[in-house]
Amino acid sequence: MARENFGEENVSTSKFYMFRCLIVMAHADGEICDEERAYISAFINRLPFTQEQEEILEKDFEEAQPIGKLLTYINDPLYRGQVVYFARIMAYKDGELHPNEEALLERLNANATDGLDMEAIKAHVTKAVAIDLNVHDIEMDKARGRPTKGGHPIPWLQWLDEVLLKLGIDILRD
Repeated sequence: MARENFGEENVSTSKFYMFRCLIVMAHADGEICDEERAYISAFINRLPFTQEQEEILEKDFEEAQPIGKLLTYINDPLYRGQVVYFARIMAYKDGELHPNEEALLERLNANATDGLDMEAIKAHVTKAVAIDLNVHDIEMDKARGRPTKGGHPIPWLQWLDEVLLKLGIDILRD
């Protein structure tokens, strides 16, 4: 099968360890079924894993690794979330959710945000949203052609426009 790099030159450490965790999920019920192996192999064949990474993944198919050790290498929040998503798919590949798979999914869910500064992430998102909203408002004001005099807004006309908009009347619409 031809390799597709999806804009990647190689697979990052976080992404590589995410796939190693998926193989652990395949082992969780005591047996890797054909569907589980095919699912992971399809990714291995399409992504630009190095030869060394592919050899490690093949060894992981033979012997399950400790999930806790592998999770410590997934530092990218994107792949922390994706490992939970793909592990859930893996857990149901054989048509049933084994109790060991369920326990592993719970552990992965708990570890998805472990070690992340959630308050810092929330603050960053809040700031980004505020900036986006301000930019949006500025662009909307430009698009609405708000009345100005000498390049300065005319407050009472802007106020009237806002009040009429709230009533469903758009006097500045083209």
